[in-house]
Amino acid sequence: MKTYFLSLLLFPCAFCAFSQNEDYKHVISVQSGASLFSPFRGTITGSQNSSDTTVSFSSGKASNFPQLNIAYDYGVNPWFSIGGAVSYNKVSMDLKDVKYNKTENLGDVTLGVSRVTIGARALFHYGNANRIDMYSGVRLGIGIWGVTASSNSVDKRLDDVFKEAGGGGIWRTLLGNKLGGGFAMPQVQLIAFGLRGYLTENLGINGELSVGSPFFASIGINYRISGRER
Repeated sequence: MKTYFLSLLLFPCAFCAFSQNEDYKHVISVQSGASLFSPFRGTITGSQNSSDTTVSFSSGKASNFPQLNIAYDYGVNPWFSIGGAVSYNKVSMDLKDVKYNKTENLGDVTLGVSRVTIGARALFHYGNANRIDMYSGVRLGIGIWGVTASSNSVDKRLDDVFKEAGGGGIWRTLLGNKLGGGFAMPQVQLIAFGLRGYLTENLGINGELSVGSPFFASIGINYRISGRER
């Protein structure tokens, strides 16, 4: 008898928990998070290594573009959703008076490392009721990395080359003074816990704790759209 009454009490709660994906099938999220890029900011102490095979510089500064994530999720059924996400982050370092092997002066050097992550994700929803949505899941994708380097010393040399060649202008603008490269690699993220709390019927705030790339913690806003015909 006790089991029967307990089931009657839990049934409405279970219905509320599974109704959210039925009422609002589409969710768009915009988040900013913390990643391995985050600590790279502030003043960099100059390198004065005495070795003849190292790079030294007098001072430097590091900055980063905050990790930005845009995601879309579609509710397949009351407890499961699928979607996709795109993330971007970048770190830059400006180094002053860079020297290589103590003899070659590279001048002021700017280094940049960026990453664009594109992935698909699957979320399992649980414990939802009214304006609360809790979930866990996994995100699989690919990370596209870009690396650039530029030097005012190289810049001056290129100006001389173009001047001797009888021009500069549009070719100098197109080619610039940056050396760069890129590569791609798989990205895996385990979303340990996610929470959405809605301030209105459609607009809410969210947060995620994750393991892997592209971030390990994030916070943002989300907007849900009804999937039912009115």
